[in-house]
Amino acid sequence: MKNNGLLYSSLRKVEILNEDTPLSEYPHPLLKRKNYLSLNGKWDIKIQKSEDLPTNFYSEVIVPYAIETPLSNVNHLLEIDEIIYYHKVVDVKELISFPHIFLNFDGVDQIAEIFINRESIFKHVGGYTKFKVDIKKYIGNNSEFDLIVKVKDFTDSSIYSRGKQTLNPNNWFYTSSSGIYKSVFLVGTPLEYIENIEYRSDFDKRLVYITIKSNVDKEALVYIDNKEYKCVTNKENCISLDNNFHPWNVNSPYLYNVKVKLDLDEVDSYFGIRKIETRKIDGKYYIYLNNNRLIINGLLDQGYYYLGFLTPKSYLDYEKDILNIKELGYNCLRKHIKVENDYFYYLCDKYGILVIQDFPNGGTKYKLINNFKPGISYEIFNKEKYLSYKEYGRESLENREHFKEEVDEIYSSLKSYPSIIMFTIFNESWGEFDPSSFYIYFKELDNNQHLFDTASGWIDTTNSDVFSIHAYYFTKRKRKDPFSHRPYFLSETGGLGLKVKDHFDYPTFYGHRNSKTKEQFNNKYKKLYEKSIIPLMKEGILSGVIYTQINDCEKEGNGIYTFDREVLKLDKELVININKEIENISKSK
Repeated sequence: MKNNGLLYSSLRKVEILNEDTPLSEYPHPLLKRKNYLSLNGKWDIKIQKSEDLPTNFYSEVIVPYAIETPLSNVNHLLEIDEIIYYHKVVDVKELISFPHIFLNFDGVDQIAEIFINRESIFKHVGGYTKFKVDIKKYIGNNSEFDLIVKVKDFTDSSIYSRGKQTLNPNNWFYTSSSGIYKSVFLVGTPLEYIENIEYRSDFDKRLVYITIKSNVDKEALVYIDNKEYKCVTNKENCISLDNNFHPWNVNSPYLYNVKVKLDLDEVDSYFGIRKIETRKIDGKYYIYLNNNRLIINGLLDQGYYYLGFLTPKSYLDYEKDILNIKELGYNCLRKHIKVENDYFYYLCDKYGILVIQDFPNGGTKYKLINNFKPGISYEIFNKEKYLSYKEYGRESLENREHFKEEVDEIYSSLKSYPSIIMFTIFNESWGEFDPSSFYIYFKELDNNQHLFDTASGWIDTTNSDVFSIHAYYFTKRKRKDPFSHRPYFLSETGGLGLKVKDHFDYPTFYGHRNSKTKEQFNNKYKKLYEKSIIPLMKEGILSGVIYTQINDCEKEGNGIYTFDREVLKLDKELVININKEIENISKSK
């Protein structure tokens, strides 16, 4: 198997976690329970090509880290004909009295089959969506059971979503990430239980709508900042916040504390109330947050971590990234074709960082010319009529239906986080199909809670909330929306490269415009903003910018931080002053 990158085993900081239970915090802050048992930590593992369940396991793995990473203690690059078998004997005596015991997996890449006491009970397809199964009937009143998880991962050689993962890393595509890479946990619930809570808000009317999903239709008690309300499960309940109205925004990210009680079940939750929209003012289109003009000023965030790849070593890594960019004066992260752990979005809610959430791309292999042609000439090739299922990796019906189901699940699981203001449906035509249909579907479903960037970069469609362009060159150009109804959003730019000695581990280096010194790097960054981006913002032409990117990723050395986050390449005062100027522009309108 060819691989042009390096496995994490070759990095200079190979270290194994000492904690028994990494990432042990309750994984779902919007639905927090007390009856919780984390299964993160040491599992047995065997990697083989046989479909038969192993009878013995030769090694240990640290869950939840992909097997390619040093934090997993495996450091194995999975081949497409290999199968991972995870094994753990689970003690559930603390939960056995509950009528329901749910086994939760927040992320397994790509196809997972669950066995209890060597009996297959559940199968899930897709590396970017959660799944759970009630195991009570399979274990009875036994306080211990045998758990095996069988995993196959075809990375970019199948129809399934893979984001930036590839079997042959190059430039802006990275090493594959296989197996369990998010938290595994058990929760016990009463016979009648709360399954989920969803929120939407009407900012101007000071209303919040709460839907409590449950296995029963029944009255529940909801406490919002300790004030009691009666709600009915499985229907939307409207609650006025007129006497307790605290908008959520980047400078004051107020979160309402919520407790929900349903018979014997009780969960903690929260929500924030905010409004996002586009407006036409004096013939130009702008983005508004809570009735105030917003200029999106953010960074592309691949969500890759130095030793854990798709998974941070701890949630402190999330917090460090968020607080760093907050201190520098950025207001947004574009989570690039990857779905993060729920705890990441909670921290963005808590600290006041806007999030643009991309849906991960999939489909069969793309033809390079089809994906670059629209970027070469927006006027000639950047048109929806050129899209075809065959040419853009979506020929089979199974392929298209899987993507539709997956993005629907991702949207549903993330829509209640106030920090998420925009969803990106497709990125640069990677597996793009039926973009207008997707936009119309989500806008009808969404009730004006979010903006939708239908095709970030290209192929463009009139059915999108922003005129979204990727431009790493010719950034001064005054691009005009061909459909004349959307604000111009520079959703990718920059990509300036600088290799920092002792903080870059790969044999080849990629960046859009590379610098040899920190001084050159800072000068190029300053010129980009002062000569190209800020003038367009002052003219009211440009409503937002996403700079590529927050940190280096493998061979891609164009982060403002190194991959290990130990070095900020930019002069701190320089970037703070530039970001203050952008913030002042938004306040002046």
